[in-house]
Amino acid sequence: MFRVAAVCLAQILLFALACVAHAQDSSQSQQPRRPYGVPEASLPCSPEEQSWWAELKKVAEDLKYQHRPGEKQQKKFRDVLRQGIEKGYKPPVPDTRPIILFKTEPMYTEEARARGINGTITVQFELLADGNIGKTQIIQGLSGGLDEAAEETVRKTIFLPAIKNRQFVTQSTRMVMTFNLY
Repeated sequence: MFRVAAVCLAQILLFALACVAHAQDSSQSQQPRRPYGVPEASLPCSPEEQSWWAELKKVAEDLKYQHRPGEKQQKKFRDVLRQGIEKGYKPPVPDTRPIILFKTEPMYTEEARARGINGTITVQFELLADGNIGKTQIIQGLSGGLDEAAEETVRKTIFLPAIKNRQFVTQSTRMVMTFNLY
């Protein structure tokens, strides 16, 4: 009797493990990984475009591995992006959403800390085709200077603009920031 129960339990456990493994495999295959960083060139392009894209990718990699990229690295990325746009180069990759390369955490203000303000802020903002941040709007805010801190954080975001039909395009997005005192 004990042996039959042990065999049944083992079969149930194996079946459960197989179901979990299948669920993980199917969920991973349904959601492709979003790229982190500038993707590899995958569409035909001129040698000049290939060289520009490789330089853009390298400069973006330099940003990714910095704890807090300095103004020099940020300017370099934006300059390389701008030069390619000015020369009429087309991104050699398929359509993609904007790729955030670097973002900072918002700073808690002394006023908010003194008043014990907690909560979330939602900021809607434009990721412009030239690599700059456009209009910002606080959708849900807090007081104590935290709205301004959230907008400042958004303005420091470095990103590769969205791409549609091999052109950089402007796209609007939202960022939610949580402020908690412990």
